[in-house]
Amino acid sequence: MNAAKKIRKLIESGRDPQQMEVLKQLAVALEMKKLFDISQLYEIDMRYFELGLELMNDWRLDQHLNARNRLTEQILGLTADVQTEGNVVQVQTPAELAVEVNVNTQSIKSDSEHV
Repeated sequence: MNAAKKIRKLIESGRDPQQMEVLKQLAVALEMKKLFDISQLYEIDMRYFELGLELMNDWRLDQHLNARNRLTEQILGLTADVQTEGNVVQVQTPAELAVEVNVNTQSIKSDSEHV
């Protein structure tokens, strides 16, 4: 299991929120290319410290892109997973819906202009 997926699972479990906050900040900093105070990693337990290093290594090697994006979306609240009878359904955000509606509206306008 890659680091992003491990962090997502830990976030979902709700365990050690103070430790996880540092890893969330690290993930967001990596994704958004923002500064991160690396000394924060020294303040968390070794297990989480090593997970932070693993996350940086994954990012550096540009591996596990899909899991990394899902982690960032979860942290930033961009998408929500909904459980329905054992299946996970991805829910679109309002911004995604607005883009989809705009594209569909433009398509309908251009079709009506040709009639």
